[in-house]
Amino acid sequence: MNISVFITSYNQKAFLVEAIESVLAQTLSPSQILVVDDCSSDGSQEVIEGYRSRYPDLITAIFHTQNRGVAQARAHALQAISGDYVTYVDGDDRFLPQKLEKEAALLARRREIQIAFSNNYYMTETGQRTGIWITNKWPPQGDVFKETLTRQFPRGNLFRMELLPYAAWQAVGFHDPNLSVLEDWDMRIRLSKCYRVAYWDEPLTEIRVHNRGLSSVSTMDKLVAFDHIWDKNKPLLEDLSLEAQGEIAGEMDRLRAEFMRQQAKEALGAYARPNQGSRAQAWTYYRESWRYHRRLDLDLLLGLVLPSSAYGRFRQYLRFRLGRIGADSHG
Repeated sequence: MNISVFITSYNQKAFLVEAIESVLAQTLSPSQILVVDDCSSDGSQEVIEGYRSRYPDLITAIFHTQNRGVAQARAHALQAISGDYVTYVDGDDRFLPQKLEKEAALLARRREIQIAFSNNYYMTETGQRTGIWITNKWPPQGDVFKETLTRQFPRGNLFRMELLPYAAWQAVGFHDPNLSVLEDWDMRIRLSKCYRVAYWDEPLTEIRVHNRGLSSVSTMDKLVAFDHIWDKNKPLLEDLSLEAQGEIAGEMDRLRAEFMRQQAKEALGAYARPNQGSRAQAWTYYRESWRYHRRLDLDLLLGLVLPSSAYGRFRQYLRFRLGRIGADSHG
């Protein structure tokens, strides 16, 4: 099995070495490592050049001359793939040594499956593990189109760094250049419509959680992307029963309401700081969420009715209590 691994990075020099080294350390060596730098200004390109000079037959580099966004970076990587199978790692994440070996074995053993994914650890910016994605139950497998579209996976997080035939990606098209966020969700919706997936019940990757990743993107940007993804993928439901279409539409309404409530909380978070944010905006977002899914949110409601100073103190107390609970649970 010839496996290409692509790495996309933008101003991630501090983490990029770890990502590249984790691919080089695989027990099943890839046939190609492709690194796409999206016009970094932190010295990442010099790091990549260093690796390319040391591994000229293995590592290929693409350097953007202007920042084009992650969707374009991933699409350009996919256009340059030479292997029969492909997987990827973001420039701030890491593979564990047996990632390729075990997922390739899973695909070889289960011929009815085209996509393999595994569990993952979460880690801090400095690389300390903080948790695990899947703990006490198995995620959906096989035909997971509905679950992927409605994000019905553990923690609401979809599978990542999946291994699959390059031909599958070619068949459904690459990442949507109109998306600057949630482009990976859109990609997996199309893949899961056509192909079956299987899960390896062991963490084989590590995902870094920090304030320069997806969590730093505004909820409004995510909401705009959500609407685009939902509208463009609705035709994929046409071969389903009317009952199934209705269930999926209801779940998508629930997801949109969650985005609206999160947007309201972001407005309140700014409101709790002097002269920032808008309680009126928060009320608007919360009322709008009820159009799609009715759910009481105590934290949000308290923020809407308490004075800003009192709400700020409440949020500080809540973070303190959650911290104490977390410390006690690990004591």
